[in-house]
Amino acid sequence: MDEAERARQQRETAANWAARAGTWTEWAPKIEHLARGLNEPLIAAADVQPGQQVLDIASGAGEPAIPIAGIVGPQGRVTATDLTQGMLDGLKQRAAALGLGNMDFRQADMEALPFPAATFDRATCRLGLMYTARPEVAAAEARRVLKPGGRAAWLVWGPVEDNSQFEILDRVLHDDFGIEAHEAGFTPSRFGAPGAISAVLRGGGFARFEEREVRFAPRVDPATGFWRPQIALRLGDRLAAMSIAERDRLDRAMAAAFEPLREGERIRLKALVRIGIGLA
Repeated sequence: MDEAERARQQRETAANWAARAGTWTEWAPKIEHLARGLNEPLIAAADVQPGQQVLDIASGAGEPAIPIAGIVGPQGRVTATDLTQGMLDGLKQRAAALGLGNMDFRQADMEALPFPAATFDRATCRLGLMYTARPEVAAAEARRVLKPGGRAAWLVWGPVEDNSQFEILDRVLHDDFGIEAHEAGFTPSRFGAPGAISAVLRGGGFARFEEREVRFAPRVDPATGFWRPQIALRLGDRLAAMSIAERDRLDRAMAAAFEPLREGERIRLKALVRIGIGLA
C-alpha cells in the first residue's frame, strides 16, 4: 500500500468516525455495563497498576480510558487518543462529569503517535486496531512509546459467527433492508481468526507476544434496544436519512430477530474477542 492510498483510507476512516462521534458519546453511558465485559479482560491483560503512565489508543467515547484512570489513581495518568477530535470532545465531557483529573486528551493517528520513545508503562487499544490501514505500523508505534519492560494489549472482535449481535445485525440489514453489512472500510472481525492478531504483533516488531481468546455470554434487557448503537455506528448518515417509519421498521426487525435468544426477561448473547499482548 502506497502512502497516498494509506492517507486516503485514514481520511475515510476519520470521516466515518467523526460522523458517528455524537451518537457514540450519547450511547456510551447507557451501555457501560456491557462495556465492562470487554474492559476488564483487556485491562487485566495489560496488567494496569496504580501510579502507571498509560496510553489508550483509539479511545472513542472513553472505554477503557475512563476505568483505567480510576485504577492508576492520582499518582498515575492516562493519555487518551483518538483519530477524531469529536470523539475526544465527548470523552472530555464524560471525564469531567466523573471528576477525573488524571487524564490527558490528544488527537492522534495510531500509525504515527505524537509521543517520544519510552514514554508509557502500558498501552491499551479496545476495538480500534481493525480500522487502521497498516496495523503492523500501529503495533510498532505502540512498542516504540513503551518503556523497557512495558506492556501493550489490543482487544479485537472474533469471527462474526461467534458474536451473535453482529451475526444478527448483518443478516437483518442484508435480508430485510438490502444493506450490505460493510459497504466500505474495514470490518469489525478483520482480525477474528486465531493467530491474526499475533501476526500483527510479530510484524510490529514484538519479540515476545501472546494471544488470548475470551468468550462470554452477556444477558441483556431487550427493552434497552441494545442493538441501536451498533446500527447507528454501522449506518451513520444513512440511518439519519431514513424516515421515522423506516427506522421504526428496522427497530422492530432487530427486536424480532433477537427473540429466539430470549431467556426469561433477557436476551442471551454470545461473544468472542481476542486479546493480543506485546511485551517491550
